[in-house]
Amino acid sequence: MSDKSISEQWNASAGGWAHWAAQAADYLVPATETMLDVAAVGPGARVLDIGCGSGEQTVLAARRAGDAGHVLAIDIAAPMVAAAEKTVAAAGLRNVATRVCAAEALVGTAGPFDAAISRLVLMLIPDPVSAARSVHAVLRPGGRFVALVPGDQAKTGFNAIALDILARHGGKTNWEDKPGSIRSLVDPSRLAAVLRDAGFADVTVMTVPTIQRMPSAGVMTQMIREAFAFYKSLIAALPADRQEAAWVEVEQALRRFEGPDGFAGTSEMNIGVGQKPTG
Repeated sequence: MSDKSISEQWNASAGGWAHWAAQAADYLVPATETMLDVAAVGPGARVLDIGCGSGEQTVLAARRAGDAGHVLAIDIAAPMVAAAEKTVAAAGLRNVATRVCAAEALVGTAGPFDAAISRLVLMLIPDPVSAARSVHAVLRPGGRFVALVPGDQAKTGFNAIALDILARHGGKTNWEDKPGSIRSLVDPSRLAAVLRDAGFADVTVMTVPTIQRMPSAGVMTQMIREAFAFYKSLIAALPADRQEAAWVEVEQALRRFEGPDGFAGTSEMNIGVGQKPTG
């Protein structure tokens, strides 16, 4: 998958993602806080947020960095950057700058940075090693790059079910392991290898459980349908009636996660960290 196709997907989904951002991001807050802890983001830190989306993790990083710190939020999709700017402005923060930029094109970015973070982005980049090398180049010696990606599919039931249904309807085969797939880095050893191949040292990968709550499977399906660019791409080439049939099947399948309190889907995230050598 090319950078152009990725940007096109997210350009088309930016409005939906911005609409659903709060609900979509709430379940990621614990994992995001862990990511920021591991990245050692604190007062005065200069932070690079790669693939900022609509800016929820940007705000969390900026609040930690404080007035003496700074966050540069980048995204390949201009509508996402615009959404992040609105999120940052609503939070009343003045220590954030934004840029439309691919992770692989960071040369000339106003570094060096103390830390770089990437939430649910690295696995979607066609050449994640090249992207990680670009990040490595703009970090200070000793700076950390921390990437959060989806984890074990056996422990992310609702996501795996939705993806498998959409892939089957879209006629997609052997897509999981391809570069740019949402599942391309679910194996912790692959994520670690990307960081090592990019030149990072002291590489480790941890897993963090999460749970997505929604009022119903129908609402969960609607959010996926409107906001999740990769999921939508699996059936984008189908006629409208066949796309609709796929979404109906997704909603029916996700009803197994409904209970008295609504939809509750467990998930697991991998968090990989590497440090730029000081010598």
